[in-house]
Amino acid sequence: MIQWSLPMGWGFTAGRSLPRATTQTVLTGQVRDALVRLNPGVVDGFDVDAVVEEIVATVNAVEGGLVRANEQVLRLLRGHKEFRDADGVWHALKVIDVEHPTANTLVVSDEVTITVPGKTPRRFDLVYWVNGLPLVVVEVKSPTAKSGWAKAAREINDVYAAEYPWFFTPNVFAVASDGLKLRFGAVGAPLNLWQPFRSTADDENLSGQADVQRSVELLLNPATVLDMLANFALFDTSGGGVDKKYLPRYPQMEAAHLIHERVVAGGQKGLIWHHQGSGKTLLMVFAASLLLADTRTESPTIILLSDRTQLVRQTSGVFTSAMGDAYFHQPATSAELRALLADDVRGVISTTVHKFADAGKNLATRDNIIVLVDEAHRTQSDKSKSLAGQMRAALPYAKVFGMTGTPLRNLATDTFALFGEETDPGRVLHRYSVSRSLRDEATVPVMLDPHPVSFDMNGQELQAEFDQFADDFDLDDPDREALSRKFGRLTSVFANPDRIHTVCQDIVDHYLAGAYRNGLKAQVVAYNRELAVAYTDKINELLAGFEASQALAEVGKHDRITAEVNISVSDSKDEDPAMRPYRLSEAEEEEQKRRFLTPDDPLCFLVVTAKLMTGFDAPNEGVLYLDKPLKAHTLFQTITRPNRTWVSPTGFVKTSGVVVDYIGLAEEVQRAVVDPTSEGAGKKGGGFVTNPSELVAEFRTTFARIEDLLADVDDLDLTVHGYESVRAINVFLDANAGAAEVFSKDYRLLARLYPLINTDKRVAKYRDGFGLFGSVYTTLFKKSSDEERKERLGELGPMVLEIINAHVHSFTVVASQEEPLVLDAQGIAILKELMALVRPKPDKDDGEDKTPPSAAEILDRIKAALEKGVDPGSAKYTALAERIRLLRDQIIQNAQDALDFLSEALRIARAIVNAEKHPDEAVVVLDDDHVGVLSRIIHDHAPPGLTVTERNLAEEIDQVVTRTLAQTWDNADARNRGVRRATAAVFRRYMLKPVGEPYDSTVAYIEAHYLVD
Repeated sequence: MIQWSLPMGWGFTAGRSLPRATTQTVLTGQVRDALVRLNPGVVDGFDVDAVVEEIVATVNAVEGGLVRANEQVLRLLRGHKEFRDADGVWHALKVIDVEHPTANTLVVSDEVTITVPGKTPRRFDLVYWVNGLPLVVVEVKSPTAKSGWAKAAREINDVYAAEYPWFFTPNVFAVASDGLKLRFGAVGAPLNLWQPFRSTADDENLSGQADVQRSVELLLNPATVLDMLANFALFDTSGGGVDKKYLPRYPQMEAAHLIHERVVAGGQKGLIWHHQGSGKTLLMVFAASLLLADTRTESPTIILLSDRTQLVRQTSGVFTSAMGDAYFHQPATSAELRALLADDVRGVISTTVHKFADAGKNLATRDNIIVLVDEAHRTQSDKSKSLAGQMRAALPYAKVFGMTGTPLRNLATDTFALFGEETDPGRVLHRYSVSRSLRDEATVPVMLDPHPVSFDMNGQELQAEFDQFADDFDLDDPDREALSRKFGRLTSVFANPDRIHTVCQDIVDHYLAGAYRNGLKAQVVAYNRELAVAYTDKINELLAGFEASQALAEVGKHDRITAEVNISVSDSKDEDPAMRPYRLSEAEEEEQKRRFLTPDDPLCFLVVTAKLMTGFDAPNEGVLYLDKPLKAHTLFQTITRPNRTWVSPTGFVKTSGVVVDYIGLAEEVQRAVVDPTSEGAGKKGGGFVTNPSELVAEFRTTFARIEDLLADVDDLDLTVHGYESVRAINVFLDANAGAAEVFSKDYRLLARLYPLINTDKRVAKYRDGFGLFGSVYTTLFKKSSDEERKERLGELGPMVLEIINAHVHSFTVVASQEEPLVLDAQGIAILKELMALVRPKPDKDDGEDKTPPSAAEILDRIKAALEKGVDPGSAKYTALAERIRLLRDQIIQNAQDALDFLSEALRIARAIVNAEKHPDEAVVVLDDDHVGVLSRIIHDHAPPGLTVTERNLAEEIDQVVTRTLAQTWDNADARNRGVRRATAAVFRRYMLKPVGEPYDSTVAYIEAHYLVD
């Protein structure tokens, strides 16, 4: 890093050679020289040594906390602090020349020691000094060390700044790097706010040391450091919360400069496209700060325009801290906004577009009014009567810049045309694509997890029943039409109590199995306000149940967690009385959001229907349950709620967000998330939305490749994660040229996939094998040469074992061909029946074996019984053996597959017993007498008054099911649903309800004996 820094103007001085005592923060001689050099004609009236002492005293003062002290020192370094000369006159003195970097003394030092009596001495790896003030501290780790950049950042936060805070009062930013990744951040900021520093003009696939070198050249360039000091290190210390320091992400810095340059050049507009969740609101703040500081803008009025009051509040603290109350205005009413503009007020006005309603024409005609519009696609229109049209009429010469991160090509309002300058490429002034945002880890990918809710409906019967109802009540056609419109909509389906229960049960089960265990929270989007209330009540009912309390007890964090509703409820007299109890005041809503954002608070679900779906920034939201049809930009903004980065207090790193989709919006999502930036145009999703099934399939394929690679390792048991297994694999990899490289490459892919799919039941069976492979990889990693380690670290990043441990939880182990079957009550009942058929009963003294047999053991016992009872050369044996072979080839993917396996094994076992009893009869394994069995089931469970013979009903069911199975289906789930629907239709034709008995037993039989793959 030192070598990369020298060509940029930094001079090197070893830490031990600096002109300072180890107790000093400031190089006082260089500060003194800078004061004399940078303040000609003014400094002569000062006692320079006294000024230096005052500066040193300001630097060493940390009362009120590091953030406030940092704010005060940076204010001094910007030249905003005045000093009194010998005549008692106050002057602002320049300590650093931020406009001319080379006019300053620039020094980089290594191994800079700081100590005071009674404290442990500490040594900073690198310090970048400007005029004797330590503006940047760098902590580095070796690329070959197990610890990465994150450990370096934690040491800065938790050790250096905690023990020696006064060394960081002049700090602009800190840097942490392991030679493969570089991150910069405000000292004390959470690790998820430490960001890379790159350029949107560079190849976004740059990685490893080349990426770090480029980051050093961009970030530690003296011009960038001083630009950050002068314009981009902003603070919110205005009270009402934790003191904060804001530093820009590199796309925010680039875009803010472009807006500033266009305004100064006389440009009228520009469109900024930055991926949703990457910080557009803060970008507006940085741009406004630049514009206000430039005298060429002639004391402008900057309007921060949003369509939500929440964003107005978010920006207020920064400006109040930077400028004081006098230059920041937050009008409460439309009349107050009009008065501010009519009075020619300067500074910042933060408001919503709605307050421009009826503003009139030519309210303010200056051309140095700059409007920065957040979420520019939502309320901006070129129609003169729209809110945006009224705003433009009121401010006819204003310069207007739009910020958006939403795909817009297909919207009626073409935001690109409205805000985009024709001379800009694609009419976009600055773009920050989805793929860059994900690579920079400014946002996380979102997994789209379809949980479609199907239902059966016979339209003809429904219409006939409705007509009969209308006839009974003598309704005329208009009344019939009104009722059809009211109750024939989708609302009726969504409001079905069975559906509400089904969806809410799935939500609770899914949340407690995954997101809750990692400290994440959830949002639920319901169809309308009434359903939002109903979902909240049902979720709370389920959360109070026994199963939920067991899951909570297992995690050991809360005795009880809750859901709350957040919906729009007006205070008008026309409001539905049933909704009024759910109206929240502004203070109550802020308190609700605060509790949701607090990791330890038991409020874990927010249930909404329209509010909080856009603009609500909740980094700890891990999953969004979507049960409402949405389209276009509203859908896009909703599904980006979980894409914010987050690190939990316990160190869990959120690597993805999840959208559980109950509507079946997959295609609509793909249309909504097309990245309109030039580099991603036309690509679905831009890598932002992923279907977990694709990742699961890739994980399985990769895992199978490793299994195949290790097939010759003697007696290897992937379920045993111990030293012997690790050693056996290592011996094999060492003995086979190239095997270690193949293994490592595939394992790194598994490690990248696993955190994204670890809650999926389909990969639970691979947990032990994955852990074993991780241990093997660790031993290979330790044996690697430096170059190999660098390469592996570059691909993998920090070691993944900690990630594995953070993500792996106590899932039910799913059966595979060699794993024990862990079953529910239904499976155990089938298992008992099966074992009674294929093995003799134990003697009284033996006791019954309580351990569930493995799938292979079951098949071996069936085979043994088969060989004992049937001639191996007979057609019977061939038919049965073929069935066993097919079973052996079957991969059991989840619990339902395990039950299907057992059911099929039971059929074979019964056939074997039958073959033993009737050795001369043909054995039909693949085509049982379904009609006879179905007739018996229907007879056994027939409801009173059944007027049809069981045989007729059974024959029709058999025909319908067989015919349905002959159709082409996309997958087994669709086929099975089709069979169930067809069976239900037969029951309805016979005036039998497709619920309860005999329907349930009939369907159970069909699933066990017709639907065998």
